[in-house]
Amino acid sequence: MSAHTVTRPLTVGDRTASEPRAVADVLTGSGTVAPPSSPVLGALAVASLVPPVPGGIPSGFSWNAHDPVSDSDVVSADTVITRVSGRTARRYVRLVDQAGTVRESGTEAWAFDDELPWVPELDFCTPAWGALLAESLSEDPEFTSSLSTWDGTIGLRSGETELHLRIYKGRIVDVTRRTPHGATFTFVAPDHAWADLVLSEENDFMRRAIRGEFSSTGDGYEYLRLTKPLNTIIGHARALARKARS
Repeated sequence: MSAHTVTRPLTVGDRTASEPRAVADVLTGSGTVAPPSSPVLGALAVASLVPPVPGGIPSGFSWNAHDPVSDSDVVSADTVITRVSGRTARRYVRLVDQAGTVRESGTEAWAFDDELPWVPELDFCTPAWGALLAESLSEDPEFTSSLSTWDGTIGLRSGETELHLRIYKGRIVDVTRRTPHGATFTFVAPDHAWADLVLSEENDFMRRAIRGEFSSTGDGYEYLRLTKPLNTIIGHARALARKARS
């Protein structure tokens, strides 16, 4: 077994969280020296606050300083695994201040020497995930009846990964990455928002939607009109994900 082989299953939804600490103390403790006004203070602090992904080698990092921290800020960092595929994994990282405001955030990519265990129920918006979702929805009379007169395509996008559900009179007749004429509308959320949504203790889709955590493309009227069946879709996605995690 190689030095970088995962010794336990790495799964979407795995989380870490640090204790609150002053940025200056974090940097001093790690031996890092940076000017007090440096735009990379947050990224440097994160490197010391969060542990590496077990068995992984860093292979990419993107960072967004929405509201850059200063060396006097007290912050904590939390992470969530958002995608596990083949020999790669992605992790979302947030830097949060004492008021609970996300000051900076980003995504890390990690590489592994060996294939990671694949869980299709947690591989959001891929064809394999969509096939499981469609099978589950086909057994739900509430979903079928809510779309009994509808003919169109619902798109679901997690980050850059998009899936189309072609629906005709309540039946999902095709699950594909793209339909010839595109989706009627597409429900859009970052990878970490999907993880939060489907793995939270309660289905708070509506509250999150009102709060503006998601967006849509395409026909906005149809997106709003089909809130009920979309909520049902999220409910089934949650059932699949939570069962897989348990």
